[in-house]
This record gives sequence, C-alpha cells and structure tokens, in this order.
Amino acid sequence: MKISLLRGINVSGQKKIIMKDLKALYESLGFENVVTYIQSGNIIFKSNQSEDALISLIEKAIANKYGFDVPVQVRDTKALNSIINALPFSELDLVSEGTRVMLTFLASLPTAEHIENLNELSLS
Repeated sequence: MKISLLRGINVSGQKKIIMKDLKALYESLGFENVVTYIQSGNIIFKSNQSEDALISLIEKAIANKYGFDVPVQVRDTKALNSIINALPFSELDLVSEGTRVMLTFLASLPTAEHIENLNELSLS
C-alpha cells in the first residue's frame, strides 16, 4: 500500500479538491483500494509503481484536471510504520489528553544553512 500526501490543497479555500473527486481521479489512474482521509489530501491506495513514477503521474493528472500544480509526496506503508515505531515517545505519551505528534516530510534535503537555523531555535 502507498500513501500520497498532497501539499497546499483545501487550505483557506485555495486549490480546492473534493476528496470524492480525487478518489475518482486516483481510480482512473488504475490505483486500487483508494481511501481518502477527510479534506486533508492524504490518500491511501494500492499500486506497484515506484514512488517517483507515482509522484509524476499524480502531479500531472492533478494539473491536467484542476489546472494548478500540487506538490505530491508518496510513501509506502512499511516506511511509515518504521517511522512511527522509531518515535521517541511512549505509548502513554501518545494517548495523553491534549498530546499531538506532528510529523512532516521534506521533498528534498535541507541546506546546511537551514539545518543550522533549525539547530539555533529554542523550543523551551
């Protein structure tokens, strides 16, 4: 199974895509077991294609159908499960009331300058 993450859709009325329509688009691309998650732009589906091929295919299909560009990232469920299992939090931490874990994926490696800027931030 694969998960695609569409960036910048359905935010403040910008680049609006109805998930029912997005599901139909994915099915038209030959993907199976397509499931969308709320209006997030996160879609789970089955495909044997490589992640790079899927990104290109999905980005082109969205641009053709909707007339705007949407950055797409694709991960397989094994990679996501590995990430979840590597989180440095106990199960209790993750279920505590008011607790949220936010995770983001970058499309490319950050520059040394960006890493240095992040390291200088204080979260305390």
